[in-house]
Amino acid sequence: MILDSSHVDYPRGVTGRSSALRNAVFAGVCAAALTSAACGGSGGAASSSPPPASSSASGAAGTAPDPPAAPGSAADLAALQRVVPQPTTITANAGVFAFGATTAIHASAGAEPIAADLAAYLKQQTGLAVSANGGADAPVQLVLQPTGGDPEWGTEGYKLVVRSTSVKITAADAAGLFHGVQTLRQLVAGDNKVQAGVISDHPRFGYRGVMLDVARHFYSVADVKSYIDAAALYKINEFHLHLTDDQGWRLTVPDYPKLTSVGGASQVGGGAGGSYSAADLKAIVDYAASRYMTVIPEVDMPGHVGAAVHSYPELACDGRKHGAVTTVSPAYDSLCTKSESTYGFVDSVMKAAAEASPGPLLHMGGDEAQALNLTQYNGFVKRAQDAVAGTGRTPVAWAEAATAPLLPQTILEYWDTAHPLPAVAQAATRGTKLIMAPGDHAYLDQQYTPGFPLGLHWAGYTSVSKAYDWDPVTVLPGVPPTAVVGVEAPLWSETVKSLADAETLAFPRLPAVAEIGWSAPVTHDFKQFAGRLGKQAGLWGRVGIRFYRSPEVPWS
Repeated sequence: MILDSSHVDYPRGVTGRSSALRNAVFAGVCAAALTSAACGGSGGAASSSPPPASSSASGAAGTAPDPPAAPGSAADLAALQRVVPQPTTITANAGVFAFGATTAIHASAGAEPIAADLAAYLKQQTGLAVSANGGADAPVQLVLQPTGGDPEWGTEGYKLVVRSTSVKITAADAAGLFHGVQTLRQLVAGDNKVQAGVISDHPRFGYRGVMLDVARHFYSVADVKSYIDAAALYKINEFHLHLTDDQGWRLTVPDYPKLTSVGGASQVGGGAGGSYSAADLKAIVDYAASRYMTVIPEVDMPGHVGAAVHSYPELACDGRKHGAVTTVSPAYDSLCTKSESTYGFVDSVMKAAAEASPGPLLHMGGDEAQALNLTQYNGFVKRAQDAVAGTGRTPVAWAEAATAPLLPQTILEYWDTAHPLPAVAQAATRGTKLIMAPGDHAYLDQQYTPGFPLGLHWAGYTSVSKAYDWDPVTVLPGVPPTAVVGVEAPLWSETVKSLADAETLAFPRLPAVAEIGWSAPVTHDFKQFAGRLGKQAGLWGRVGIRFYRSPEVPWS
């Protein structure tokens, strides 16, 4: 709702979730500080709109608030309406802040790495060598305020105050401060100026993920880092890494060296493939962490194992020699679920995957296991869940696993286009949490239009508007809204040979899915979103993100 010409205030919906809830979901319990509605009770009424951001404390604890700023005009508000995802509250004020050669950044204790990031971002975007080591009177301030801040912030919210003489970002946690920096990056215009105003912001869902398939085509560590950077600009906080499939195995498993020496030496089209050493994966995990993103390794089983049975034929019941899979189509091989040696393999692989990332989640696959009957499949899922849980991680599986007895903490990822899915809905009503990644809305590898040179279209053609036009809590009938922990935008790489290909398919649709995960449902309006999205083009050009100029978007 528009309150006046200089202020837009978006309330949280009844399905809003704080980052604290995300952590509670992964732990399998609700945090004591959360309300019963947020923990899965009746839902209650929508929370009241937060007060105008300018009425909140803006400095560190114990400092006086800034004096009132002059209200901005409609044009000033329009200058702030360029942020994706849409912030919770925006207030425009008169004036602009100009970055210059002598601008400096001051960081409170613990915020120094983010100050260095901001300086590097500004150098990349503007060419200005902004200092990250300014004194306490520096015009740009990054303030960590763990206590005394807005309780709506959670661990990922922030407040950005821009005046003609200063910029201040305040957050309770470093992740929120980093997200505030991403908003500031989007507001820096081509003349290095930022419109004055106040933005207060926090996410709807605690899980906002992307997935990159490095099995069908292999990506270098540098390319993976670049994709992480592009996703971080839109406040993505989970990075699902699909490490194994029919066409390639990228995860080093010490007990099974041929998985990488043989299974890693292929990809779609017969290229050289590749694999990641433990050091490579650590570099990816550490880089993601520096962008406040958690890596979720995936080892896909018991189907999609062509590279595994090519490396070790004894893993399949038939024991025959399996060749390398270099086609787009899956091999429909399966692990031999009746062999105990298979589960020794599963234990070793899950241990290696868990060691690759310290994050709480480990994805065990489970999709498209057509070579197994339901009894065989369900039995495997049960054993694989136990293997994941034995590493101290929370199991995540594709939605097919809903047919099996699930551990209380297991999370399902919905990817299909079928509605309804009774097994998934039943699991959700029993307490299983869901990540929503419907193929016809969130799959970034689907073609934009017929004849588009990249991507597939098994789920249909996914325009930018279709990537935006869905709600995670209503897309699958029978699923209670409280079961949904967030969204994910997967990018499968059957036709995606390079980082340039990946970015072209992801942009501008990844920001669309990111907004669905971050912003309150009341803000979701495609025409308004498209206007803000079109203003991202200049930033993408400056930082080198390739993208498709969809005719649905008014690019500027």
